[in-house]
Amino acid sequence: MQPSKADPGRRSVLAAIVSGGAIAVAGCLGGVAGPDADAGDDTANGGDDPVFPDHPGNEPRDPPAGRRCDGPCGMEPASHPEANAQIAHADGRGVFFDSAGCLVSYLHDPTFYDGPDAAIRNVWARDFGTKAFLDATEASFVLDFSKERHEEVMAHNPKPFADRSDAVAYVGAYDDLGEADIVGLDAFGAEQANRYRDYPLPEE
Repeated sequence: MQPSKADPGRRSVLAAIVSGGAIAVAGCLGGVAGPDADAGDDTANGGDDPVFPDHPGNEPRDPPAGRRCDGPCGMEPASHPEANAQIAHADGRGVFFDSAGCLVSYLHDPTFYDGPDAAIRNVWARDFGTKAFLDATEASFVLDFSKERHEEVMAHNPKPFADRSDAVAYVGAYDDLGEADIVGLDAFGAEQANRYRDYPLPEE
């Protein structure tokens, strides 16, 4: 994986997320009891400050065993090795998600959760086809909202692909999807967060 000094296109994606209000704080449910951040409680010393695992920042790491999703759902990312995702913050801390749906919902409004008050350095998700980690800032995501098409963590998720041609092949296999449903990470907003993880929309 590329370190944070990546190409200008990659930096512009993170900048777009910042301008959309996505880089501030993150996380929600933390982990289980233990002596350190990797396997520790989600608050420090019984206080109100969440504890987050260390993250190398320039490459993905294994999600801590027993730690629950730092996004909307509370499931354990380590229990979903073919679907989990993660973020490295610039302060050396990481947040972890069981699925791409939780990742993009968190990115839209991290202040809705409760996590590191530091810029985002890197973002990784799992390629829907190969299940390998990919750089989410360079991925092609398919906005697939079907809950019946596949058996998935949390019922449905956007489908990340490292190669756009794989995303094109995916949408071509279904009559209700098209190339207009292929987007980048910076395209996720409140509507998508609401549809994937019931993020609350403002009342009109």
